[in-house]
Amino acid sequence: MQLKYLLILATFGLFTHCAEKSASEFTLEASYASTAPIIDGKVNEPIWQQAKPIRLKNNRTGKEVQESALQTHVKASYDDKSLYFLFECKDPDIWAEFTQRDEYLWKEEVVEVFIDVDDEPKTYVEIEVSPANILFDSYIVDPENIDVPATAKFKLPGIRTGVTVQGTLNKRDDEDSSWTVEMAIPFEDLANSNTAKVGPDTEIKLNFYRLDKNQGKEFAAYAWSPTGKSFHKPSVFGKIVFK
Repeated sequence: MQLKYLLILATFGLFTHCAEKSASEFTLEASYASTAPIIDGKVNEPIWQQAKPIRLKNNRTGKEVQESALQTHVKASYDDKSLYFLFECKDPDIWAEFTQRDEYLWKEEVVEVFIDVDDEPKTYVEIEVSPANILFDSYIVDPENIDVPATAKFKLPGIRTGVTVQGTLNKRDDEDSSWTVEMAIPFEDLANSNTAKVGPDTEIKLNFYRLDKNQGKEFAAYAWSPTGKSFHKPSVFGKIVFK
């Protein structure tokens, strides 16, 4: 009985180790932009043609999203001053009713990126953008007990976002195609008391998410490195690699 118990513990430990290792191996290659992209939600700049995409998975199961009409791809780029992200979201029902910055966008449809620039896993920046190009930005200091009004007081002064919709926003009785989001985030906006200077030589951990709430379909949550439940799980954040 004791031997059987030890074998179970050993197996569990091996499984846990492998799970943690696989989570840490999520890497996204960011291509250098010799010319900064125009932040308008369009994908016609050369940098987005050469950047390698990653595809978000079902956050609960970790499985690939098989239905092409629901898939989400993310690309990353950078220059000496800023990080750039592009989300391409397939979506048959695009809607967003919030109109003010820092409203609770996660209650509707939204894309999100969490960015951690230091060795303190409980602190990171959270950014959300809706199909209506409404922004929510916050600084998390305790992912298990988030004081939303307090964290939302944080502002990224130089962030810029742009959205285009391939369809009709908030017309729920037709079928849409997709929406795209571009973000430009100055490195200096990400600096904090632990990391005074942020740039391409900084080790940056991050994760990407999307919430999709289509009429007549089950609510869906997608992630690059799936968390199983709450998005606020910094232990599974991937890393960005500056090409």
